[in-house]
Order: sequence, then structure tokens, then C-alpha cells
Amino acid sequence: MLDSHASAQSAADQDHQKYIDMRDSSHKDLLTYAAKASGRSPLRIQREFGAMARSDGQINMVEYVRNGLYDIDRHSAEARAQFISNDLHWPITHTCNDRGWSGSAEDKAVAGTLLATGGVPVPDTVAIIDRSARIFPGYTKISTPEALRDLVTATPDQRLFGKITGGMVSFGAFCVTGGDAERIHCEGHDPMRYADFLNEFVGTSSYLLQKVLTNHSGFAQYASALATVRMVNLVSDEGVYCPMSVIKLPQGDNIADAFWRPGNLACAVDVDTGRIETVARRGIETEFLPDHPEIAGLMGLCLPHWDALREINERAARIFAPIRYQSTDIAITEAGPVVVEINYGGGFDLPQYASGKGMLTPRVRAFFEGCGYQFAPRAAKRKRFGLF
Repeated sequence: MLDSHASAQSAADQDHQKYIDMRDSSHKDLLTYAAKASGRSPLRIQREFGAMARSDGQINMVEYVRNGLYDIDRHSAEARAQFISNDLHWPITHTCNDRGWSGSAEDKAVAGTLLATGGVPVPDTVAIIDRSARIFPGYTKISTPEALRDLVTATPDQRLFGKITGGMVSFGAFCVTGGDAERIHCEGHDPMRYADFLNEFVGTSSYLLQKVLTNHSGFAQYASALATVRMVNLVSDEGVYCPMSVIKLPQGDNIADAFWRPGNLACAVDVDTGRIETVARRGIETEFLPDHPEIAGLMGLCLPHWDALREINERAARIFAPIRYQSTDIAITEAGPVVVEINYGGGFDLPQYASGKGMLTPRVRAFFEGCGYQFAPRAAKRKRFGLF
């Protein structure tokens, strides 16, 4: 059993439950919100939303409200048409990409090995917790409480960040702050016996344990834990085109930067200069702040090592070139950029929420169509597949 006050749920289950608890309001509630905020009738709002839902972007009601698309004074018709629903992410991603490469990106042990071999800076993986038959060439494997204890107590001052080998959106992430002969200490949790930690907190998941990276001093004050820059990459024979970039800034007690975690910030970054252009916070409707809510100076800040980040991003993207639509998450440390993850695809929601702009620009649309994806209004697709 876990020590008192600790949950028997795995770390991943705990985060998934938090995510579920944050589920968005009902269609009716969202419609009421939009009508009240705009001063227009719910019927008119519903008609306008219906038109967007049937368009190529197929925006759903949550996205319609969160992106402020009900506000006709905020976006022109052309700008509104460039918003695309995250519901289309996987259909487009699978069409654009060589699906045989999905595991190479989503398995963080494999991806890290490929990137490091290709000369891309990656986090230092100290060990991998895994109790399956799998072996991890080049990595220390931890499969027993005793091995975990020996690892943690050998360097008592070393902080380790744990993330699921095949995980997404930071579910299950934890930070080891130390331990003694009996218990392991993780930030935000009561101390746990090593066996309980493995059996119940880690559960059946496989985890990378990596040395904790720290943010560059040029923006460290604006984040409570490691921030990463999301670079959206479109890879073609002509090279790598990055239409949008975002820096995700954890706040408060959050140890990970995912935008779904309460209070975290996401800022659109100018791809050419590294200049922060927005400061966004998630809510029923994305809130755009004039600056960091507590410390002035974030808005307009130019991120350090930006030229190096772009070079490293391009190298990483080209190593994974068969994944033509992809994204990278890159930390900016004092020593320079470090590629924390490469993603097979990448949600359309984050760049749009952070920037207040649609991602489906003419160039992005042409790229997706060039990869074979066919945009068609929802009604046409339903008819084509015999759904009505």
C-alpha cells in the first residue's frame, strides 16, 4: 500500500482524471456564453457556428468559443476560415506521414537515440523504468525497487524528471527530488516506498528518467518549471517550413508545460526573430494578457539562442523527414537549445489558442493537399461514406 494520503492511482491515471475533470462546458452552455459575450441572439450564433462546422475547417463548438470566433469584430471572414479543428489532426497527420515512422517519434527512447546519433542535443537519460522483456541498448534499465533505490540514493542531490516512454500531453509526468533507503520523494506527492512507487504510481507504464533541465536565465523568471518551444514543421523536398511556433510556460505548482494544466501560459513566438507576440491563458475562451500576470517584461521578449534553435529544429525535422507533418518541443537552456521531444504530428489547437490565428493558411493548406489530404465539408464527407 502507498503511505497515508497518497493515491493508489498511477501517475498517468491521476493526470488523466484531472484532464477529464477539466472537460469543457456543454454545447448549450457554450452557446449561452457566446450569445451573452457578443450581445447577439443564440439562434444567430448557432447559425454562424453551424456554417463553420460544415466548412473545411470543421470547427467544433469548444473551439468556436475558445478561439473567440463568435466575435465578428475580432476576425475577418478570411481569418475565420483559416481556423481548423483539432478533430482533423489525426486524419491529416496520417495522410501526410509515413505511418511506419510513428513509433520512431512517439517512443521517446528510440527518438532520443536517433536524434543524439544525428548530432541533435537531447536530455541526459539516466535510466529507463521498465518491467517488460524489452531491453534498451545504451540505457540503464530499472525493473526492481532495489535498483531504483540504488539509483536515487547514489546521487541524492540530483533531480530527475520522469516521463512515459510513449506518453503524450505530459500525462503521468513526475519529478524525483531525492530519496533515502526506504522511500522515494517526488514533487507534489507524499514520500512513497520504492515498491509502492513502482507497483502503483508507475504502474504498467515505461518511464524515461532524465536529468532535470533548467531554463535560460533570460526568461527563467516567467516559468515555474522547464518551458519548451513548440515548432510546427512541414517537411518537403524544398526543406523545412515552420508556419507557427509557441513557447509553453508552466506556472505555479505545475511541473510540466502542457497548456491543459491550470494556469499555464502559451505564447506565440515570431518564427523569424524569436520575439514573444502574445501571452495566452486557457479558459472557456482563451484570455490574451498584456504581459505575464505577475512579472512584467515577457511580452515582446526575444528568446535567447533563437538562431541555434532554428538550426537544431531543422536538423531534427530532417532526421525524421518521412514524418512530413511533425512538431518538436525544444527547451532553451543556458548552454543552448535541447530537443526534448519530437512529435508525430502535433495538435492544431495549441498554435491557434496561443496566437489567436488560424493555422490553415494558404501555404499550409497547399502542403496538406500536396500530401494527399482532400478537404471537403463535413456534409459532403458523410454523404460520400454513406452516413446519411
